[in-house]
Amino acid sequence: MRENHYSISNLFLKFNQLLWKKSFLQHIRVLFYWIDGVLLLFCRRKKGDGSRKKSRKKVLIVYNMALGDGIMFCGVSRSLREIWPKEQYEITITCQSAFSSLYESTGIYDKVLPLDFSGAVVNLKKRKELFRKLREETYDIVADPVGCEECTTNVFVTRAARGKEKIGVLDVSVNHQAPDWLRRKIYHRVVELNQKHMHLIRYYGAFFRELGAVSCVARPAELPAVELPFETPEKFFIIFPVASMAVKKWPPERYAYIAEKIYRKTRIPLVLCGTEHDRAGIEEFRSLLPSDVEIMDYIGKTDIMQFVELIGRASLVVSNDTSAYHIAVAKQVPVAMICGGYTYHRYAKYDYEKEGCRNPLLVRRNMKCQDCNNYCRYHGFELFPCIDKIGKKEAWREIKALIEREGLDTDDD
Repeated sequence: MRENHYSISNLFLKFNQLLWKKSFLQHIRVLFYWIDGVLLLFCRRKKGDGSRKKSRKKVLIVYNMALGDGIMFCGVSRSLREIWPKEQYEITITCQSAFSSLYESTGIYDKVLPLDFSGAVVNLKKRKELFRKLREETYDIVADPVGCEECTTNVFVTRAARGKEKIGVLDVSVNHQAPDWLRRKIYHRVVELNQKHMHLIRYYGAFFRELGAVSCVARPAELPAVELPFETPEKFFIIFPVASMAVKKWPPERYAYIAEKIYRKTRIPLVLCGTEHDRAGIEEFRSLLPSDVEIMDYIGKTDIMQFVELIGRASLVVSNDTSAYHIAVAKQVPVAMICGGYTYHRYAKYDYEKEGCRNPLLVRRNMKCQDCNNYCRYHGFELFPCIDKIGKKEAWREIKALIEREGLDTDDD
């Protein structure tokens, strides 16, 4: 994207890919507790820190998640000001550096602290630098809404932050990778939630209600409209054929089949969009399309908020396991998600019709191992079986029906 460029190191991708393919290895992440203990010895408090009198108490929200998660978080984050009113509390949110404009656009936070979380996962030099920047301030409260079920980055960042009170949240309805002793050493208070199959937005909302946001209602985020640096057609569709990890990426030839079918059915152009980091995957998909499919290429031509706006203007979005899906839901655009079952209820299955919101189409294969939380029971795969089993023709049948319901079709094919 033009601004807030987002890239992920190849080492980080290889590390995560290995953990997803061999899920038992995820337990080794607890080793970061001792690795960080050494790094923190070199991140001492600066002389004179904390000497100034504060008019408001300081709160740090630890939120290191990807763009799609952040879109969901924005659906309930206004409730933070019910918990910590602006007159009494200064709230800082720390986020992945590329996404700072998303959190700035909400008007909720006094400060946005962008950090290179993805680079700091396996690069110890970057990890030390992240901790050093994080520890320049001391907070009265450090709140971690991500969850401390696993030995994930948010847990270790919460440990590294300087805070008088550290608050986490734990879903007791799922298996816990992180040992109890680790949570006790890091958090002063852990809010326990026990509601099976809770969507992530409701998870955040339940945590905030426990902290005092009694009027918090979980619903897709209301995102601001922005101008685009180019003209768009009145109607267009988006195929977003990339995923956070290769094991979750539906094959490009199946996306190409769907894209051609949509174009023949609707005669509206296909828009390609995303970051330069996404370009290789999108170009692979594009190379499989017939030459007569009308394509408009906006890859790398938008910043984060313009990317959100572009998706919000689409007539139809098709994707899987990506930020584009959650943006489309928030913008109430017709969207079909090629849906794996690994985190089905937590991340995929929106159910907000009673709040007056449009629910997405989920194209999926039901498997008994659904909601494995990325701990796949199978071995030797390149693509999660719950994604791989979704055929292009069965996906098209459901997407075709969606097109007809939305009145986008121009023929009877």
